[in-house]
Amino acid sequence: MSFRWFDDWYAIEQIAEGVTAIGESHYHQVNWNYLIEGQTRALLFDTGPGIRNIAPVVESLTSKPLIVLPSHMHFDHTGNLHRFSNIAMADLPILRACNIDGVLQASDDLYLGHYENMVWKPVAVNAWLPIGHEIDLGGRKVELVHTPGHSPDSISLWEADANILFAADFIYPGPLYAQVPGSDLHDYLASTQRLLALISAQTEIFCAHGKENNEEKYFAPVMRFSDICDLETALLKLKASGEKPAESVINEKMNLLASEAAYACWSGRSAR
Repeated sequence: MSFRWFDDWYAIEQIAEGVTAIGESHYHQVNWNYLIEGQTRALLFDTGPGIRNIAPVVESLTSKPLIVLPSHMHFDHTGNLHRFSNIAMADLPILRACNIDGVLQASDDLYLGHYENMVWKPVAVNAWLPIGHEIDLGGRKVELVHTPGHSPDSISLWEADANILFAADFIYPGPLYAQVPGSDLHDYLASTQRLLALISAQTEIFCAHGKENNEEKYFAPVMRFSDICDLETALLKLKASGEKPAESVINEKMNLLASEAAYACWSGRSAR
């Protein structure tokens, strides 16, 4: 596959047939957004923090009708939503509650813009897509999978035919955030087990964040089935131990940051 710079901010890597990763390697969170093209339509999964305008990058890559879908509402994934006209959202009650008089208004606990002085820009939602819905792009379909844990509204995209999972913030190299408002370790474990039942050892897993201060940040981050297995093992051990460390090691690629509130979600609920 190929890699190039669009400008001094955006990196572009073709990672699969019809799939382009758009990276923000100079941003400290090293965000990666994904443009998935079918024969008739294209889908942009996440838009980055909005420090730079991502729209010209997307326009340079495709002329097909575009759907823009954020993986969740955090500021570093929705910062450019307002620059697009055809926005879709996962049809979740917590997101529907943000839709006021036809305009999406993110709550502070979902957006978290105060961490970096980001201000939400209201947008209109054109389509509400139910969990399990397959978005038909013409010759390729991607399925919405609810993967809460990092946040209650988190989704991933599963392309079964290509055996690709677009995991967003569910998993990536580095510290996994379960210490922010809305994080829930019970949900994280349930999402892990849901994905392990869906994907295979050969699945390519593309993530929303790369590694800061590492030359690998210039390439789209890829994780493996074994990494999700390791995450399940770590979560099961934490649950069984009753311990509540602020940070724990998952494997050589990842560690988990967790808050007291995220641990509190184990109580009264079960996972195998």
